[in-house]
Amino acid sequence: MILVVAAVAEELGDLPGRTVGIGPVVAAANAATLLAELRPTAVVLVGTAGAYAGGPAIGTACVARRVGLADGAAAMGLGYVPRPPAPVPCDTRLLARTELRRCDVLNTGGVTTDPLLAERLSDGWQVEHMEAFGVAQAAAAAGVPFTAILGIANVVGPDAHVQWLTHRNQAQDAARDAARALLQGEQLVPPGTGPTRR
Repeated sequence: MILVVAAVAEELGDLPGRTVGIGPVVAAANAATLLAELRPTAVVLVGTAGAYAGGPAIGTACVARRVGLADGAAAMGLGYVPRPPAPVPCDTRLLARTELRRCDVLNTGGVTTDPLLAERLSDGWQVEHMEAFGVAQAAAAAGVPFTAILGIANVVGPDAHVQWLTHRNQAQDAARDAARALLQGEQLVPPGTGPTRR
């Protein structure tokens, strides 16, 4: 069975799935718990995201080809990350099930609003998201195929939040529609509220 996850219930909408919370650390921990409890055959993350310059247009959906993790301080030359984790490639079989634009997704700890930081982060990446790397890492550690389908709600930069508020419903709809197409005919893990707490 395929497990569908999203940061929050609003992004799942009527898709059967589970929530993993907001941010890379929370998402990683909750995804790992869900994977251990449910033992799915694959994981598909659905959500909204921002596009770097040259990335997908607002209101469209894309599929993650690989997912990386960035640190803003390191990107600005204000610090460094010892042994940064390598990007996680997404599952080629899942990618082959959709004709969506394939994008490289960078996970950040927050929404980037500074233009210079956005420019530096965008080198080699088309999309910014906050949970994809955490879920991808948990799936990779469990040996479970993973990809993410993301609806674009904003351009990364100073207007990101206002654009996200304006376009999030359109972006969520685009991501869910694309996910339904990819998941058609597959058995899905039944909906729930997230990991079981013991």
